[in-house]
Amino acid sequence: MHVTCAFYATVRDAVGAKEIEREAPEGATVRDVLDALAAEYDGVGPLVFDSEGRVRANVNVLVNGENVRDGAGPATALSDGDTLMVAPAVAGG
Repeated sequence: MHVTCAFYATVRDAVGAKEIEREAPEGATVRDVLDALAAEYDGVGPLVFDSEGRVRANVNVLVNGENVRDGAGPATALSDGDTLMVAPAVAGG
């Protein structure tokens, strides 16, 4: 299935692009795609996952504009044509 991955801030810098297209197997979850991205792009893993392998609290992960924390979290199933967005919280002042 086809998934569009969009990145912001430091994750975008680690990937080197704002958006990429990926093929994922049927039944893939958000975690599956995040793991694949971390394996492909060296800097992504430490930005997205904490030392225990959980998605960092300051990283927003959305599927089609809906925060996965409001549902099944990283176990959220993906469907063909979904957009997965990864955006670390940005502070400023």
